[in-house]
Amino acid sequence: MHTLRIAYYMLLISFKDFGYWFWTLCYPLLMATLFMLTASSIDSAEIQDIEVGVEDGHPYIEAFNSIDFMNVHETTENEGLDMLNDDEITGFITADQNLIVNESGFEETVLESVLNQMTQMTTSGIPFENFDFTQSFTAQTDLNSDPATIMFYSLIAMTTFYSMFSSIDLISSVQPNLSNHGARFNATPFSKFKFLFANSIGALLLGLFSNILVIVYLMIFNDTTLFENFGRTFLLILVANISAIGIGFAIGLIPKLSVNFKTVTAVITVIFLAFLSGMAGPDLKNLLDEHVPILNTLNPVARVTDTMLRINILNNYSDYWTTILYLAGIGLFFFLLSLIALRRKQYDSI
Repeated sequence: MHTLRIAYYMLLISFKDFGYWFWTLCYPLLMATLFMLTASSIDSAEIQDIEVGVEDGHPYIEAFNSIDFMNVHETTENEGLDMLNDDEITGFITADQNLIVNESGFEETVLESVLNQMTQMTTSGIPFENFDFTQSFTAQTDLNSDPATIMFYSLIAMTTFYSMFSSIDLISSVQPNLSNHGARFNATPFSKFKFLFANSIGALLLGLFSNILVIVYLMIFNDTTLFENFGRTFLLILVANISAIGIGFAIGLIPKLSVNFKTVTAVITVIFLAFLSGMAGPDLKNLLDEHVPILNTLNPVARVTDTMLRINILNNYSDYWTTILYLAGIGLFFFLLSLIALRRKQYDSI
């Protein structure tokens, strides 16, 4: 009962804090609104015409010419490669069904998808005139093909780590050198483990409340279907909050720093990690994944973003439990570190 009572009072303290309302509720909702207003300009639902070169004598040339969103340039291989190097075309398709591109992006993904479908149709004996390439390729989505969705998932992932703000405030409130409440607490024989556990419950409830509010807001006002597997998504969000709470405890116990400075540092760090994970658009994320893959592999916000995208859009669970264990490990490590630090802290006077 004492543990639940402490969790209840910690909830009341956080609800009265302006920082909680702004950073965990107002700021994410503001970002969600801005993303929805700008999503139409980056939405990939409407296909733009793609300039593509096709080698003379290609067996599928008539099929390529029949696709509405492709402007086909029939040419020799040497001329086609020159056009590709001059950025006059997005890709060049050789007579033996090889696609040559200079970059990796949405239009290149479309060309690869169309080419793969043609190969499958040839094998199956399906006439090209009976096939809708537009409907088919939009059903085959990868991690690079929908910038707006990546940004929304990154925003949700960012809000899951805002739970650390509550744990920073709560752990700082019991330090004698930072608050009168902390001086009174350290004069009592109350268990440090029970205290951390109670704080974890309070911070977790606050975090889930803000996460659910942002998700409901997106589900009501955003036309895109974000969640096909809400059960596994909720478990991912839950564990991400636990990870963030552990990190917040560790930050809150850093000595000789004010609560405001710790909070601002945490805000900047989380936003920076969210931008790396795709909130600034997929281009930066793709660049990092290609040249510095370890960065987003270790980035917990990026792990949540990618896993959320895979299980809801790609129906891919290959790294789901790996991400769950990684996040849970982070939370457990920092929780134990904070418990040890609390027990070892001593003060000359209280």
